[in-house]
Amino acid sequence: MNGMRMAGAIAGGLVAGLRITALMIAGERKSGKPSELADLERTSARRFGVHPVPRAERLPDAAEQAFIQGGHLLLSAAAGAVFAATVDEDAGVIPSGVTFGLAFYAAMHWIAGPLLGVKKPEWQADAGTIGMHAANHVAFGIATAAGAKLAAKA
Repeated sequence: MNGMRMAGAIAGGLVAGLRITALMIAGERKSGKPSELADLERTSARRFGVHPVPRAERLPDAAEQAFIQGGHLLLSAAAGAVFAATVDEDAGVIPSGVTFGLAFYAAMHWIAGPLLGVKKPEWQADAGTIGMHAANHVAFGIATAAGAKLAAKA
């Protein structure tokens, strides 16, 4: 396995994860409501018995935000590593990135979240939400694939 490619895929995943983090925090500030990631973290904390869990409508403070976004970035980095370990080095950036992004979206939103009981099933969401989640994960996959490809050439 190419170590530079692995590092590039992780870096690409982190860059994409940071973009989503920035969008989520900006959305919280604009709407005055906790982001989906905050809701997911709080639901997970309640489900798995972590205490105390802030009130649902309260915006995350700095410590909670660091925990939420740190976990999201760890997941982004792990997904980048999975990309590097599972996708052929010769695969094109766009096809491999789109495929990986959609597979990651399906795994998290359609399977893992509902099975763990921390997220309502994605098939119950409206078309706009499904489209937004899919687009964000496709962008994530492409950024991850691009990072892997660029680093492998170095």
